[in-house]
Amino acid sequence: MPMPRLLRLPQLLLATALATLLATPALADKTDSNKPMDFRANSANMDEYRKLYNYIGQVRMTQGSRQLTADKVSIKQDAAGFSKSVATGSAQKLAHVKQRENDGKGWMEGWAERIEYDDRTDKFIFFDQARIKTSTDDAKGEVIIYDNVTERYQILAKGQPIPEVGKSLPAQPAPAPHPPKPTGFIPAPSKATLPSTTAPAISNAPDGRAKAVISPGK
Repeated sequence: MPMPRLLRLPQLLLATALATLLATPALADKTDSNKPMDFRANSANMDEYRKLYNYIGQVRMTQGSRQLTADKVSIKQDAAGFSKSVATGSAQKLAHVKQRENDGKGWMEGWAERIEYDDRTDKFIFFDQARIKTSTDDAKGEVIIYDNVTERYQILAKGQPIPEVGKSLPAQPAPAPHPPKPTGFIPAPSKATLPSTTAPAISNAPDGRAKAVISPGK
């Protein structure tokens, strides 16, 4: 069995070339599927016999519009060529992923202490301090599953079973409707003090100054 090799910069250019083979078949941005993965890290440990690839220290990965940052990324490739990735951060510095949404206009971003990705199902799972932000939602939870194909997500409690592989996520509830606006014009009540009926009348003096006219009482 060949021993794993420890690669350091600038030898990581070889790791980048190998990572091209791990390009996922389906990504959120449709143009990403034909683009290679590009990894940058302080070091990499690559076991080609067991198809295990570890990138360690200030890891940055790009693939088309997708950008991933983490303290460590581990990738396991199966015999069929599909891979599962685990990106880990810490409680103080969360792992982060950002990518274009399907319409190419908005962005999806996700944060967590651990982010798992399965390119067979094209789903992310965010664990611990999980948060996802899209052009329409901003959700937090202990565990969040995000489906890149349908752009749906599901929030789970910690320890709650993960849904079966390939099972569709439920649709998010529609936002609460705003209360209907009144159809007619309703003037707001005036707070201005009305003039007193007993206020003296005003007349203009020849010099242009106004002065009150006091009427004698009856």
